[in-house]
Amino acid sequence: MRAELLEHYIDLVEFLGLVMGPSYEIALHDLSREDETIVAISNGHVTERGLGAPLTSPTLSFLSKERYKNFKHEVNYTVFNIKQKKLRSSTYYIKDKGELVGLLCITFDDERFRDVSKLIMGLCHPDELLQDNHFEKIDDLKTDNNTSVYGRDIHEVFTNSLQDILNDNNMPIDRLKKDEKLRIIASLKDKGIFLLKGAVPEVAKLLDSSEATIYRYISEVEQMESK
Repeated sequence: MRAELLEHYIDLVEFLGLVMGPSYEIALHDLSREDETIVAISNGHVTERGLGAPLTSPTLSFLSKERYKNFKHEVNYTVFNIKQKKLRSSTYYIKDKGELVGLLCITFDDERFRDVSKLIMGLCHPDELLQDNHFEKIDDLKTDNNTSVYGRDIHEVFTNSLQDILNDNNMPIDRLKKDEKLRIIASLKDKGIFLLKGAVPEVAKLLDSSEATIYRYISEVEQMESK
């Protein structure tokens, strides 16, 4: 990212962090820095990330699908932090003369506000009103391909994404067949995992396969997608 533009957004990260308060994490990703993309962050306790943390699974998926070509931002998608707390995240695409150069991500921890809202509604009306207002608890949450757990480093991003896929498909990692591994590779590709440097050796290690085998699987998936 151009130095002048980078400095502008770094100042904005600090400003938004102070104005919006500790329930909001503001993170700036510089896409010219390969995997360790966070170059400024306010209130990193929300996701337990810091400087040098990588892109998340949702943002990788957005980039893989090149959504930035048609959208200026992505708003209010669900993620979980390392402790499985539900968070709400939004991403703004930073462009320089039409080229995507960075991401400004705001992640909101609204747990305290939901708890206060539930207490207030409980004071003014019985359980029927609470039910009508669709209150949820973390035990009821289900993850899907659009939901992600934040990773503090590249290994966690790989591991969390792979575990999500295994859980969704009820696959035992130590007894995977080729067709199951192909499904996993297709899902990881859809999530944009292979945009990360070092993705292939990391996935090969997790799937107990050689790097050559993973490259072959990726090629087979791309051939299937082109048909």
